[in-house]
Amino acid sequence: MNLIDTIIYNGESKYIEFKTEFNSSALKTISAFSNYHDGSIFIGITDNGYAVGAGFDIDKLKQNIENSINDSIIPRPFYELIKHTHKNHCILEIKVYHGDFTPYTYRKRTYYRMDTSTLEVEQYDLQMLILNGRNMSFENLLCNNQVLEFTYLELQMRKILKISGLTNDLLKTFALIDNDKFNNAAALLADNNPIESSNLSLLRYTGDDVKQIKDRLTKGNCSIVEQFDECMLFYKKHINISEIIESEYRTTIEEVPFIAYREAVANAIVHRDYMKAGDIKIEFFDDRIEVISPGSLPIGLSEEEFITGRLSVPRNKIISDIFFRLKIIEKMATGIRRIKEYYSASKEKPSFLVHKNSITVILPKAEKTNEPVKTNLTVSEMAITDYIKKHGEIDRQRAELLINRGKTQTTLTLKKMIDKGLLIVLNKGRNTKYSLRQ
Repeated sequence: MNLIDTIIYNGESKYIEFKTEFNSSALKTISAFSNYHDGSIFIGITDNGYAVGAGFDIDKLKQNIENSINDSIIPRPFYELIKHTHKNHCILEIKVYHGDFTPYTYRKRTYYRMDTSTLEVEQYDLQMLILNGRNMSFENLLCNNQVLEFTYLELQMRKILKISGLTNDLLKTFALIDNDKFNNAAALLADNNPIESSNLSLLRYTGDDVKQIKDRLTKGNCSIVEQFDECMLFYKKHINISEIIESEYRTTIEEVPFIAYREAVANAIVHRDYMKAGDIKIEFFDDRIEVISPGSLPIGLSEEEFITGRLSVPRNKIISDIFFRLKIIEKMATGIRRIKEYYSASKEKPSFLVHKNSITVILPKAEKTNEPVKTNLTVSEMAITDYIKKHGEIDRQRAELLINRGKTQTTLTLKKMIDKGLLIVLNKGRNTKYSLRQ
């Protein structure tokens, strides 16, 4: 199949539109592609996928399209006109590129794509496009409340960054002060966080019945760093963690992998849309945890790119940097891949649901999700373990020589290894020997 055959076979999509002829509807779609993502309009293909051609005078059509775009879409979008030949028909492709200077308006109206339709954006989305066109986000805007305190943030930074105090100079370095005023990023990190759209709710249900709330915690008007820490405590309160000793290893069994949960919560707090009303909701069910973040994906990030973790477009760069400095997140935005990695040994896999007004990460409970982790063995215990691996067994005299300890210390070491479940006694008396527990 050539390119046009493939395009026709796959049909229209969010990124592909067919037009029998060029008209004002095509200009709306050019606005939509310029605002949100690359896309192509194929002139000379019917809605149901029949190639009928764009006409005989392609040069005149190209001139007409250029004039129409230049006269009616502000600012001027970046596009190419590409001619294709398909079964004696001439098909003209208008390839439109996502622009940096949003919003791109057609007759003072702004558009976006939803599946195969082109629709006018709502006021909220228009505000987001305006900020994006200025290379800004909600966190960059000046905060209405300029009386902020940072005790909790300072405490965490003292521990992690080893700073002596959180001075104004440091706040400026962290981009929390702009033109001697606090921005919304600073407000979100403050003890008395005044951002109403930054609340977080933790809920533990009985079974799947959302009416049966076993435990609830709502965190608002506090630092989002404190919110994150509270989420970790809630996990430890409601998720069972156990260990099974297997030979010289222990296998940690977590109903939900802690690292996966940590990544999902950090992503929700760091990347959520703080212009969108609503709480972050973290819901604990008997068989899963759901992390629901208000707002959809940042402009320029597709659902596929988000789910595969191939690309990251941080919505809140200042907040991301602070959480990175506090060692809560990775700089290269590997959260989604890390979540998947920690479910690699589980039959149940995490799910990622992207909607227009929310993103949900579902973490199912799993029987065994972590790789075995070495038990905290002493140097002597490790030496004895390695010897038995090679020779099958060991007696006390050999152990004394191996670890360079006397009879009493060696006997005590062997007893501790038995108590840990690492060793078994093969014989008793003068010929006592020890082997690894299978």
